[in-house]
Amino acid sequence: MRGILAPLSPHEEITLRRVALGFGGRDRLPEQHVRRLEQLALIEEAEGTLRLTELGLQRYASLERPVKWDGDTAAEDVSRLLTDRPKPDGR
Repeated sequence: MRGILAPLSPHEEITLRRVALGFGGRDRLPEQHVRRLEQLALIEEAEGTLRLTELGLQRYASLERPVKWDGDTAAEDVSRLLTDRPKPDGR
């Protein structure tokens, strides 16, 4: 339960988000933040990759999400770039 209530620094929160999004390579994340999140039982190492625990999933789900503003077309732009790319077979 401590992992749900304990305050996280902004950097620890970013590390938690990165693990949640699949950037869980220990070598890519600040070790002090990884250790703290492990102490809080929010993340664990499995098969050489960091991942969220059940408690970590709950904590991640409770994090504030960025609000999309009027005129923000970034997601659509990225989607368009990905769908408009030529296929490997040239089509």
